[in-house]
Amino acid sequence: MRKILLASAAMVGAAGLAHAQPTAMPMAPTQGQTAMNTSGNPPAGVNNSNNMAAAATKGAVANPTPGSVVIHFNGRVFSGVFASWGSGDKATGAKINPVALSTYARLYTGVDGMTTGGMRYGGAIEVRENFVAAASSSAGTGASAYSSGQTLFVRRAFGYVASEQLGILRVGQADGLISIYDNGQTTFQFLPTGNLNGGDTEVAPAGIANVPFANFAVAGNEYDNSKLVYLSPSFSGFDFGLQWAPNTYNGYAPCTVAATGCANLSSSATALDGSRILNQTAVGARYKGNLGGVDVLAYGVYMFSGHAKYTGAAINAGSAAALASSGGTGRFENLSFGNIGLAGTYAGLTVGGNVNFGNVNNQGALKPTGGASQVAVVAGVKYVTGPLTMGVVGEIIDHQGAPQLVGLSQRHEVGISGGASYTLAPGLVVWAEYVYQQRHQGGFNFATSTAGSAAFNDVKSHAVGMGATVYW
Repeated sequence: MRKILLASAAMVGAAGLAHAQPTAMPMAPTQGQTAMNTSGNPPAGVNNSNNMAAAATKGAVANPTPGSVVIHFNGRVFSGVFASWGSGDKATGAKINPVALSTYARLYTGVDGMTTGGMRYGGAIEVRENFVAAASSSAGTGASAYSSGQTLFVRRAFGYVASEQLGILRVGQADGLISIYDNGQTTFQFLPTGNLNGGDTEVAPAGIANVPFANFAVAGNEYDNSKLVYLSPSFSGFDFGLQWAPNTYNGYAPCTVAATGCANLSSSATALDGSRILNQTAVGARYKGNLGGVDVLAYGVYMFSGHAKYTGAAINAGSAAALASSGGTGRFENLSFGNIGLAGTYAGLTVGGNVNFGNVNNQGALKPTGGASQVAVVAGVKYVTGPLTMGVVGEIIDHQGAPQLVGLSQRHEVGISGGASYTLAPGLVVWAEYVYQQRHQGGFNFATSTAGSAAFNDVKSHAVGMGATVYW
């Protein structure tokens, strides 16, 4: 009887607990259960005020305190409608629809920490959306098949340690001195599109008229190889930097058996392999300060390298063999070029420019032996007042271009971008832009990327775009 009474009491108690109010659990901000104040300037990339200099500065990402870490997860959704007309519209006899509606997504995540002793450290990752050409019948006619072909890929991934007294060391697939120093300022990348640096309106026309951005600042060919970058502490507004990379790739993409096309080759009998860069090194200095009421950014970087040795049979410049090979003669010169940027801002008006010059062939590639040295100039003006930003930027690029045409012709390219953006709300920007581009190289067919042709030596394009960007 006693056992029955005890069991009955336990059952009654359990029933009572079942009807009791559960203890309130904290809401999870990562699950959209908590309303938060908006950030006035949310991050739009992996680089932030904690990892760009020896001393942390105030910014959109909180600065960690001793013994703490700050974890952030940010993103961007870009949408735009574009109309473009260019020389490639009818290059193959078919015709391209001039109107496009384009969207992409990017994710940025990272951690910034500080030890109890005051040393900062952290890491960041940038993930982007990869698109495939809708050329096959299945991908070209079905949205589902086209979308399934898209992938995500890592664009930047790096770690860092920093001290206000000793400087900052960044290691990984990330920006070098030119991109960190410039940050789009002296090259006037002031719109969400990126303007002339592979900008969304710029690449809207058929690709044969797109001018590659030769000035290297915040460009994929600058920041996408794994490298070591050191930035010194600032002394009265001045700091200096060093960077080094064994090649222009990631060390996780090597060949264990030497063969043409390997990322880590040091010699090859294939002509194009002679253009592979070894021991890419840069030294630079920067000044940021206020002179007579004008905010000034000035920097200079010198970059140099070695290169893989071509061991194949001699190929004469201008010969049929040179014209037939994308590597031309197989002989290339080491990187040896300078990059100088200067911009001044007063009362919201910024004027400045950037010049890239020396032994380099467009965006950080080796100059073929005997080819023309590069001079690439960017100049612009920008005005910011409250939520409105507007400006114009132009570029003129003279360089060798196609290695097959050494001694026969050189490449001349021109681009201009003008537009405006307006911040409707924190993290919501609308924009509009116009871009004109022109490319010329005698004997080079921009439609087929082949040398020795009189067709498509001159190509042009016009494009307009407008859209909105949401970022957090």
